[in-house]
Amino acid sequence: MDIDWDAERDSLRRVLIDLLTAVAQTAARQAIADLAIDVDWALVNRSAVEWAETYSYELASGITETSRLFLQEALSEWIQSGAPLDDLETKLAPMFGPVRAEMIAVTEVTRAFAQGNIAAWRASGVVDGIRWRTAEDDIVCDICSGLAEQTDTLDGDFDGQGPPPAHVNCRCWLVPVVNV
Repeated sequence: MDIDWDAERDSLRRVLIDLLTAVAQTAARQAIADLAIDVDWALVNRSAVEWAETYSYELASGITETSRLFLQEALSEWIQSGAPLDDLETKLAPMFGPVRAEMIAVTEVTRAFAQGNIAAWRASGVVDGIRWRTAEDDIVCDICSGLAEQTDTLDGDFDGQGPPPAHVNCRCWLVPVVNV
């Protein structure tokens, strides 16, 4: 699953709207209190909400774009370096926090390797398809256990799932099905 940057932006925006509205309303109340006059609070509140809705979109869009670019650069550098996964997690932690950094690292590395393998196997001319593999341990999820050992074409989507990762923290991988 790719990171859905639009969904990330929209989720962040929903949080920001409430926060920015509350701050704007508090600031408006303070500003009016300092003037010691009566105002139409419905108008003030409506203005604060309108401002928060507009600004939160701009703010959330900028934050998610910054996050996307940071992740893209960090992942690219990590792949080129050949460093262990822990190094990528360490690089991502300041931006995303340690727990989310680990989830992103595992998920996006799984995705990058699956896509890279598919491209290489396609270019080889000797691979007919791909087979889904799991760790075959106690923590394999229902999604992945249902896909275990299934085969598909190189362009296949495993019945709509697509290649690994099937979900955040997916540990699955593909193996080639070679011409015989």
